[in-house]
Amino acid sequence: MPDGVYFSYMPTVPYDTFDGSGEYKVVTDVFRRVRATLESRTDKTIYYNYTVVDGETAETVAYKYYGYARYHWVVHLMNEIRSPQWCWSLDGNSFEKYIVNKYGSMAIATSTHSHYETKEVRARVSGYGYEVGDVILKAGMAANSNFTYSYAGDDFGVSDTIKAVTMYGKEEADNEAKRNIILLRRNLLAEFVDEFEKLLIRRR
Repeated sequence: MPDGVYFSYMPTVPYDTFDGSGEYKVVTDVFRRVRATLESRTDKTIYYNYTVVDGETAETVAYKYYGYARYHWVVHLMNEIRSPQWCWSLDGNSFEKYIVNKYGSMAIATSTHSHYETKEVRARVSGYGYEVGDVILKAGMAANSNFTYSYAGDDFGVSDTIKAVTMYGKEEADNEAKRNIILLRRNLLAEFVDEFEKLLIRRR
């Protein structure tokens, strides 16, 4: 199928339509059916973990990994990205502009409280299957402001177990998380595109 014809069927951004009918579910439904054909393989044989760096778009990632920027839609579908503007990681300058536009200023964002989360806590004594130095409390879990932790008779106070996270810190963590995407492995690209085209035609 020629590129021009094929991509005339693809949704606009965000993925709110598929064929001009306004039925945004079509993309998701087709994607899930195609993805199901690959699930008999283990995840590592299907997907490749990739970290997006500043300045990279789905087009540049597709070119870098598949050799063709036109397969950016595969990158979007694999990560269920319906709005590249908001679901893709922002580079440093774009992120700062986003923060200022949303919160009014960088100072407000960095001083406004969002939530509390746990710090990493390591055992100071051995017991219950853990040795000194082992992680007994993972970092990054939501917690209340008076959270404490006890282990094998050893008590950890509030200052040892939690930290306050600002709105800036939350937004930064969310943006960094968006950098971690999955890519369909190169050897499965042709199969995926072929199956997608077949299902696409059936739905029209």
